[in-house]
Amino acid sequence: MSAATEPGPAPRVSVVIPTYNAAAFVEAAIASVAAQSFRDLEVILVDDASRDDTARRAAAALAASGLPHQVFVQARNGGPAVARNRGVAAARGTYVAFLDADDVWLPGKLAAQVRIMDAEPRVTLCGCQATWVSSDGQPVEPLFQGLQDRLPQGWKRLLWHCYVATPCAMVRRDDLGIAPFDPRMRIGEDRELWIKLAHNGVVALVQEESVRIRLSEGSFMASNTNQIRTYTLPMIERTMRMLSAELSVRHRLLARGSLHSQIGKQLCRDPAHYAQGLRHLLTSVVVGYRPLDGLREIFYRAPVLRDVKSFVKRRVRPT
Repeated sequence: MSAATEPGPAPRVSVVIPTYNAAAFVEAAIASVAAQSFRDLEVILVDDASRDDTARRAAAALAASGLPHQVFVQARNGGPAVARNRGVAAARGTYVAFLDADDVWLPGKLAAQVRIMDAEPRVTLCGCQATWVSSDGQPVEPLFQGLQDRLPQGWKRLLWHCYVATPCAMVRRDDLGIAPFDPRMRIGEDRELWIKLAHNGVVALVQEESVRIRLSEGSFMASNTNQIRTYTLPMIERTMRMLSAELSVRHRLLARGSLHSQIGKQLCRDPAHYAQGLRHLLTSVVVGYRPLDGLREIFYRAPVLRDVKSFVKRRVRPT
């Protein structure tokens, strides 16, 4: 199944939106594209075999928005990399921007990034500030802090800090080819691509908040953590081997330590996975990645301490 408006002249920006069971959010995502101050764009939405009515809602919202668009529906679920690759293959714009179906852009996002990309040919990846928000829309924390507007070797930091989230990224269509995302990866495929693009140029960052990223209820579940261990950690190790001549020992330790810290923190949130998380956190401490933070997490999440805190709460609870 596919739906499209009549093709006009090639736009400046192609917006690629992969969707999967996102009926509750996709209309808001499309509305945030329609609200952009920059108007020379097209939307390419790829529904990855949703089991709900995401595709119908998306097609209706796009038709009502008046935005030039194409809607593709995959016959079977292939994961975000496959969906984004199909969108990229159909993109006609000079630039490609990515938006996930449960996130939203603020109105000046595209305009700010197009200005940068037009003025600075050496910029191969343009990100922007975003705010993580809870499932009820409350701000949690910013995507990054203390980063400069331009990062000539921004790929190195991406090894240990993914400061360009997918709905924040704008790239040049000519840099993407036909299938830039690795379809074998279920998570981390976007970060791998950002590292490759950043290695070939400069990363630019729009400092103003331009995106709101929804934290899913499963963001810290063990299944998500297992995917990080299965896909993201090997990808980072593989990338560091390929670019080893350009990396210091410090950079390698930071990359390994940050991922082990992330995995360990997520696992330790569940007492049933504390022992696994402890091993990852100890690894991050040993390699010197924020050791005090790691030790604090080990202590704070310890099952014994949880039991003590639970006991104290029951004892002091008013009758």
